[in-house]
Amino acid sequence: MPSNLFPDSPPVTVRVGLLEDYDRVTFRFTGAYRMESLSGEVLREAAPSDLKWRVLIEKSTPTRFLFSVLVQSFVHQQEAMALAETFEEKGIPAAVRQIGGPIEIDGQVVGDNTLYRVQVGNFQKAEETEDLLESLEIDYAPRLVREALTESTGILELFDQNLDKHIECKDGIRLVPMDRGSRVTIMGVRMNSGFDYEPTEDRVYCGTIEFYVDHEGRIAALTEIPIDVYLKGVVPAEMPADFPMEALKAQAVAARSLVIATKVTKHLNDPFDLCAHVHCQIYSGVTHEDERANAAVDATRGEILTHKGIIADAHYTAVCGGHTEDVATTWMTPPIYEGHGVPCDCHQGEGFPDLTTEAGVRRWIHSRPQVCCNLEGADLPISKNYGRKHFRWENTLLRSELEEIILTKTGVDIGTLYDIIPVKRGASGRLTEVEVLGSLSNLRIKRQLKIRRTLSHTSLDSSCFLVEVVHDQDGNPMEIIFTGAGWGHGVGMCQAGAARFAMNGKDYVDILHHYFPDCVIEKKYI
Repeated sequence: MPSNLFPDSPPVTVRVGLLEDYDRVTFRFTGAYRMESLSGEVLREAAPSDLKWRVLIEKSTPTRFLFSVLVQSFVHQQEAMALAETFEEKGIPAAVRQIGGPIEIDGQVVGDNTLYRVQVGNFQKAEETEDLLESLEIDYAPRLVREALTESTGILELFDQNLDKHIECKDGIRLVPMDRGSRVTIMGVRMNSGFDYEPTEDRVYCGTIEFYVDHEGRIAALTEIPIDVYLKGVVPAEMPADFPMEALKAQAVAARSLVIATKVTKHLNDPFDLCAHVHCQIYSGVTHEDERANAAVDATRGEILTHKGIIADAHYTAVCGGHTEDVATTWMTPPIYEGHGVPCDCHQGEGFPDLTTEAGVRRWIHSRPQVCCNLEGADLPISKNYGRKHFRWENTLLRSELEEIILTKTGVDIGTLYDIIPVKRGASGRLTEVEVLGSLSNLRIKRQLKIRRTLSHTSLDSSCFLVEVVHDQDGNPMEIIFTGAGWGHGVGMCQAGAARFAMNGKDYVDILHHYFPDCVIEKKYI
């Protein structure tokens, strides 16, 4: 990439996966670009044009994978080896895989996210893992993982709408911008990868754009950009840009810390570090860039959160519901920073019940405590929407409807659903384990994201909820009512709470110290 494009770029770049699994991609560009093969061979110079271009694929071969089941991850290799040995003793093939490694910024080690994963089984097809996954559900939170055995290949064709310019290249084509104002607009980008409902929008990107053959033998795209350019597309996509400036600064520091801490552990089989979706952080390119969000990124340039000298994977959540959640209860992967939940308390005097108990959660959800993320009365454009839909919420499903959802998502026919029993809750009241009682079988579900997705067409707002079963006059269950608190996993900084803190005169340092109380802010590049 020409050096004049980002003359003040920081010493960290990120490769961001923008889209995948497309039959064709349509785009246009402004400014001058150089079209290259993935090996760097110049295919043609492209002058500014209003023409649309299209990428098609032919003669592709998908990636071939080996599948196994991830049982648990450890920071220490000896713990992983011990667990693997217990599986081997039972006749189940097990292996320890190392991922991650030292985290460097400009030659300085700022952390280490090395993990040791225990993977069991060895399968040629994903469906062959189902019995093993089911057998491990009670004692672990297993998930399917895959390792590439062969790389996908194919021929990409690139041509303009007049069909008079045509380029053909093996495996991929790279668009390299030749000036700072160059932009690529990709039409119809799916916005919510991984969810049933996927709206699309035309998105504008700067930096190098690479079209390549994805694992399914279809078209994918990524971009490679400096981290602060990336953050200017993340901050307004993850937090409303009209939130107070100090909240935006807190968001920028948290997002910068998270990307540096996790970028080499998220997409192990992919040619990019992070995806542009909620799985990593939402990145919308320059499509929704905002002057205030850009100013927040610039004002905190190089600043990250550290814990005992190690960069923290500083997560954040939309609306915690009044109390944030412990990291350890949320994900099966050991965190770099094992943060604990804290009250989202602006007044330092709010009474907090024990949210790990059913009585405490019932009292909590049926009240509207004056915590920071209760934005009722706050002078913010989205306050009413947040307060009405996310601070406290309700979702009702017919019993038969929920039975069908559970069957579709788990493959388990529970028969007639009788009840959903809470088994374990975290510090914020979020359920980490439930048992679904049915006439044919019971189903134990672990981990809050799986609970949220299994009990909804899409996903419940959070796993901090109560369940009410409504019966007909003959005592038969008819409806299931979920009444809940918060929106998201609840870990780390509460974005709605950060907005209220800022409105109350707190700066971004105060906000971050509240939600990450044992972390400090350090400047790692200038």
